[in-house]
Amino acid sequence: MRATSKIGTRILLAITLNTISPLTAANSEKTLSLDEVLNTSLDHTPQILEAIEKQRGKIGKQFAADGAFDSTFNQSSLFWLSGFYNGTYIDSSVTKPLRSSGATVYGGYRSGTGTFPIYEDEFITLNRGELNVGILFPLLRNRNFDEKRYNLRNSELDVQLAETDILLTQIQVQHNAMIAYWRWLAAGARLSVYQHLLEISEERDSAFSTLVSEGNLAEIALIENTQNVLKRRSFVARAQGELDVAALTLSLYYRDNIGTPQTPKPSQLPAEFPAVDLNIIRNVDKDINRALVRQAELNRIDIVMEQAKLQLRLGENLLKPKVDAGVKFARDLGDGRESSVGNDIIIELEISVPIGARKARGEIESSKAKFNELLFERQRVEEQLKANIKQLSHLLTASAELTNLAKQEVSQAVILEGAEKIREAEGASTFFVLNLREENTADARVRKIIAQLEYFEEVTNYYAATANTDAFHIDDL
Repeated sequence: MRATSKIGTRILLAITLNTISPLTAANSEKTLSLDEVLNTSLDHTPQILEAIEKQRGKIGKQFAADGAFDSTFNQSSLFWLSGFYNGTYIDSSVTKPLRSSGATVYGGYRSGTGTFPIYEDEFITLNRGELNVGILFPLLRNRNFDEKRYNLRNSELDVQLAETDILLTQIQVQHNAMIAYWRWLAAGARLSVYQHLLEISEERDSAFSTLVSEGNLAEIALIENTQNVLKRRSFVARAQGELDVAALTLSLYYRDNIGTPQTPKPSQLPAEFPAVDLNIIRNVDKDINRALVRQAELNRIDIVMEQAKLQLRLGENLLKPKVDAGVKFARDLGDGRESSVGNDIIIELEISVPIGARKARGEIESSKAKFNELLFERQRVEEQLKANIKQLSHLLTASAELTNLAKQEVSQAVILEGAEKIREAEGASTFFVLNLREENTADARVRKIIAQLEYFEEVTNYYAATANTDAFHIDDL
């Protein structure tokens, strides 16, 4: 029979009244919110900044490709410094490629004075030189599409690809930041549960020491409780380590104004998880349709498919015969030989027909194969995306139910623990059974935390799958 005095009973009852539920420590520091983490992550995470800089590089290349249509000034000169001839010839011109038709317009001035060999007689102009303008335009190959227009359009698509990569990176980073926040919160909640369990044992250890010293309690009970104190300290140490790791992971996304990682403090932990809300899956079909339009991975495939089409057009262009025509108008000014007086209208015609055209045919077949490959890839990604969203909606419903059941289990465990404490203090139960009740309550609380964590991780996965940029605090590009 236990030898417990009225004083001992009052001590145990006091422990009972103060240790049924975890203590909530006063939090003098501002709680770290998920919104704050997401905002700092979006502004300062290196992966996002890297993607933005890559886009800037692509914009620079697009600007360079557009330079193929810049005007060009050209000048060539010939001077006979010795010998029988003493001619001087200067030919200056400005050319401008036209992106709409593949044509090139030009205008220039040339002057040839002195004496020239008879085979260079065309260098001779009147004494004030010759003004000329003209246009060269393709009739078949390069008329509707050519390499310059291919490079420009392809560079524009590269910019769009980089923009899509920014969004894809932002969603991935914000998804990881949100997961890291939930895991930090869960680690803190687990630590709180085990700290509470340890506090019970430590308070009981102090009470038992008093009772043993007074001769009102067998020493073996104190030894058994000391064993529980050591075991529960190991729970706390493990949970503390998990919280430290979770805080360091979160610091990769929680940054200060200059982008330096900040390790959140335990005092910044929220008191509990937000409430479960299944309204986010109230319209799964609508979310699927939105994802098909906004999902960065699908958009990326669409852009690459457009690039494959461009490559196909370039190959088809190479198959066409090259037939280029030009018209040049020229007029000499001043005095000189009679043959240079008057207006000149010159027609140019250049024809080149590809024979074999294996390069062009190879480009065409390669582009068609690439396009079909991307078509099947898009189908696969789209089907997988639809399936993932539907699966996540079912997982969310199941996780919400498990969270609700876990809360009920905690309520029942707390009731049983409280009743067992009273029975033990009154001598109607054993210390061994009381320990089991306390640990069962702690286990139930941990299971509830795990259920809540799984639910909010599934919520985060759902946001990513449906490209919910609002949830991730991402502005539309």
